[in-house]
Amino acid sequence: MADRFSEITSVEEFIRLRESEDPEEYNRSAWATLRLPVWWDLVRNHPDMRFWAAHNRTVPSEILAELIKDPDWRVRDRVASKRRCPPELLERLADDPHDAVRRLVAGHPHSPRSAVARLVDDRWPVIAQEARARLANWPSPQASEPC
Repeated sequence: MADRFSEITSVEEFIRLRESEDPEEYNRSAWATLRLPVWWDLVRNHPDMRFWAAHNRTVPSEILAELIKDPDWRVRDRVASKRRCPPELLERLADDPHDAVRRLVAGHPHSPRSAVARLVDDRWPVIAQEARARLANWPSPQASEPC
């Protein structure tokens, strides 16, 4: 779907698209690609747009790595909810101070086993229970080896 939308070439364009009432423009802010310098300008100089940067489907992993440091838990939550969130970022988010972020890590299909294991004693029982259930059903290494 990203191919359907033309590249966003500036921070100003991204912000205009994101704030637009036109669904086509709003969708473009969520699906179109940006060059890396534009991403960096957006996340460094427009903190109010960091959630929306994390919301974009094409956001590069190096930008996600920056966004997991955001003081707003909603930005970190958005990163952890991304289907293609890198395992190394999920590993770091397993220690997040916000329960919602840790819960996403516990259930994320790309979370490393070590991250899920750290959550089995989480202070929030829902997270601990989900982590224990995931570990109990974790595929064994032999199950994934070809016959």
